[in-house]
Amino acid sequence: MLTEIFKKPKPIIGKIQLLALPGAPGWEGQWDTLGARAEQEATALATGGVDGLIIENSHDTPYAQGRIDVAGAISISMLARKLKQFTGLPIGISVLQNDPETALAIAINTQADFIRLSVLTGALITESGVINNRFNELLHYKNRLKTELPPLLVDVSLRHLGPGGQSQKPDKLESLTYTAQALANQPEKLALILSDQDIEASEISTLKQGGLPSILVESQTKPQTVDNYFEQADGLILEAGIRRNNAMQPGTPPTIDMARVEELINRLRKVIPVTEMDPDIFLRR
Repeated sequence: MLTEIFKKPKPIIGKIQLLALPGAPGWEGQWDTLGARAEQEATALATGGVDGLIIENSHDTPYAQGRIDVAGAISISMLARKLKQFTGLPIGISVLQNDPETALAIAINTQADFIRLSVLTGALITESGVINNRFNELLHYKNRLKTELPPLLVDVSLRHLGPGGQSQKPDKLESLTYTAQALANQPEKLALILSDQDIEASEISTLKQGGLPSILVESQTKPQTVDNYFEQADGLILEAGIRRNNAMQPGTPPTIDMARVEELINRLRKVIPVTEMDPDIFLRR
């Protein structure tokens, strides 16, 4: 499924973390800053060599448990359409911690390539409380819109609660496998996302032995070992180690550093920088 979206094996995906949107607690009315920040992150990621993008309203904290504000949804749509045209890369939509209906509506109206869901089955324990899945609502909404679901990238986490009160199992891999297999039984096109907070690179092959869909790993904590995760997984979502040390604008989080993205991707793809090549290579026939 991943090769259908990204047209290459082992895609490397970048996250665009939007500043607080209209309707969110942190919104300050700065449209120009919101747009410029999104364009900067998209440019840095695309120029650095990623194969696709996920656009998320990461700074709309504290997150609402229901649906995103209408103004926020419109803002994501406008930015997603612009960034998809701007970069020419496949783009995915993620809304709140679990607002699949809005993510689907935005994806349809912007011709996005996939949507990301934190919860497809069961429930998820978060800092905002327990987030229940809305898969039933998503299927009903899909039918109302007379459309098909785009491919789904679905998170698998140790914080997931299974049906019937079957929550965390004593063994970490057993718990992740339980959730992953429940997701894999769904008929939709999907890939699974795990965080390097939940699994070691050496454990991915064990998890994949059950015939699960493609597994992406999100690098959140260990940029120095991202190579090991990339080698074992079917793809990678970049997050750790690609942002500047300091924010360019006071009061906002640091933006993405294109040089760090390029260096990391070249390392993963085993691309030798021109500055490190043997000069004689350019003289050979």
